[in-house]
Amino acid sequence: MSVPTPESLIRQALIFRHAGESAKAIDLLKEALAAQPDHLNAQIQLGATYLDLGKTGAAMDALAGAARQAPDSAIVRRLLALGYLQKNDLKRAKAEADEAVRLEPGDGITQTILGRVLDRQHDWTGAEAALRRGAQLDPDSDYALVHLGYFLIRRRKIKEAALVAEDAARAAPDDFGVILLRGDVALRLGKAEEAKDFALWALSRRATHREAIRLLVSAKAHQSWWLGLWWRLNSNFWLRLLVVIASFPFGIWFITPIYLIGGRLIFEHMLAKELKTVKLKQGF
Repeated sequence: MSVPTPESLIRQALIFRHAGESAKAIDLLKEALAAQPDHLNAQIQLGATYLDLGKTGAAMDALAGAARQAPDSAIVRRLLALGYLQKNDLKRAKAEADEAVRLEPGDGITQTILGRVLDRQHDWTGAEAALRRGAQLDPDSDYALVHLGYFLIRRRKIKEAALVAEDAARAAPDDFGVILLRGDVALRLGKAEEAKDFALWALSRRATHREAIRLLVSAKAHQSWWLGLWWRLNSNFWLRLLVVIASFPFGIWFITPIYLIGGRLIFEHMLAKELKTVKLKQGF
């Protein structure tokens, strides 16, 4: 039986990574590096996969070898920028992103990563310009479009975000991030039922994903003012405390705890009813 080459192991790893099975991808990439420790693409892919999982230390270790081999690689530099961004080292993230853009100014993903760094630095004008450049340079990139869309949502430019979400839906209709973006845009346009449908679609793909659950909960809260108030109280400690303190002079302080407990029971029942439409993974 022939021994698999590093290239074949990397190809298999990429298939697993794109399918969301990062642990299997990492095992294959480590096997490729065991066979050839200085394999540049294996180092890059291992670093990128660790970044997907938020394992920044392991990612930076893998990328350090890649940076020594290919200091003029825009891909390596932009991955280092993402690593520093995860570590909240914004100065180094900006330096690496700037270098990546200098090396490859026409790459949409690189421009998008620069935009993400500028966003975290609260340079809203620079961030929007870079994110828009990224989407223009790579109009079929779900990565560029999703990040631009969420930036516009945060800046409360909902109509513009809706247009970006439409572009993303045409480019990658089944992409998980695109589904969530379309749901969040629908929610902010007051289309709670449509947002709920997107949330359920996302949960049918990844049944325990926190953002998909958040979207479903938010959609249900928007469909009922009573549950919407409960959701705001439940998610904000200081608001709960203020309501309890304000109710003391009237002798009705106990209503807030009852409201919170009763609301949770009703909310959980409603969500369980909705989630029967998707197949959940064990441990949800």
